[in-house]
Amino acid sequence: MQVQFWGVRGYVPTPGAAYLRYGGNTCCVLIRGARGEPLVLDAGTGFCQLGDALLEGPFQQGQGELTVLISHTYWDHILGLPFPGLVHIPGNHLRIYGPDSTRGSLELVYDGMLSPVYSPVYGLAHMAATHDFQPVSTEPFAVGQLTVRALPLTRRAHSPIWAYRVEEAGQSVVYITDVRYTDDTIWRQALAFADGATLLVHSAPYMRGEAVQDYGHSRVEDAIELALESRVERLLLYHHAPTRTDDELDAIVAHYRAELAADGHRLQLDAAREGPIVPL
Repeated sequence: MQVQFWGVRGYVPTPGAAYLRYGGNTCCVLIRGARGEPLVLDAGTGFCQLGDALLEGPFQQGQGELTVLISHTYWDHILGLPFPGLVHIPGNHLRIYGPDSTRGSLELVYDGMLSPVYSPVYGLAHMAATHDFQPVSTEPFAVGQLTVRALPLTRRAHSPIWAYRVEEAGQSVVYITDVRYTDDTIWRQALAFADGATLLVHSAPYMRGEAVQDYGHSRVEDAIELALESRVERLLLYHHAPTRTDDELDAIVAHYRAELAADGHRLQLDAAREGPIVPL
C-alpha cells in the first residue's frame, strides 16, 4: 500500500507562507493498494486537488471508480465533496461510506450541501457522476484487494465518528480522528483496533499543556501513548490546528522524537504533510 496526504488540517483551511511545508487543506488521505485501486479517507478541501489529479486516469474518460470513507460529517471532513472535476463527468462512480445521523442520512447531508443557497449545482440529481451512498457498519468489506474495517469511537448519537482500518498483505493503516478519550472503554476499543498497525494516522491538533477550546480532540500525547500501547510501527500526527505553523510542527516532532529515543522506544514519529507518497 501507499499513502498520500492531500489535506492535513482540521477545522478550517490554512493558507499562508507559514504553512506551506505541511500544507493548509483540510482532511483528505489517499490510499492505493498494490494494484493501484484508490481509496479516500475523508473529503475535506484537500479532496478538490486530489479529485483533479485523478483526472489523469480513467476518470477523465468517465470510467473511474472511487471509494470514499467519511469519518463524520463536520465541514472539515466533507467540504471538498462537490468540487473536483471528476464528480461532474458522466460515467464516473463514487461509492461513499459514512455515518448516518439523527438529522438525516449521509446522502441527505450531501444533498443539503448542494442547496441553491450554497451551490450553483442544485442537488445530487444534477451531479453528473453516479454517487452511491452506503451507511458504514462494523462488518468488514473489500475495496479491490484492500480490506476495510470500521469502528465507532464516540458516544455522540447525533453525529457518530468512525475510525477505519485498511489492510492488505499483512500491512495495515489505521485512521483515527476527532476522538477524545473520555473514558476507558473508548481507549480500550481504540487500542484493540490499532493493535499492531503498520501506520497509525491520528488527529492531534494540540498538546496537553495548551489551554484551548478544541471541541473534543485528543492530544499529541494521547496519540503517542496509543501508538506505543498498541504496538504500532509508525505514527503520523494529523488534523493539525490551523494556527500551527510549519516551524511549530517541526519543534513538536523533534521534541517527542527525543523523548521516545531517551525512553528506548522504536516508534517512528512524524507529522503528516501534503504531497509526498508514504510507502508502507
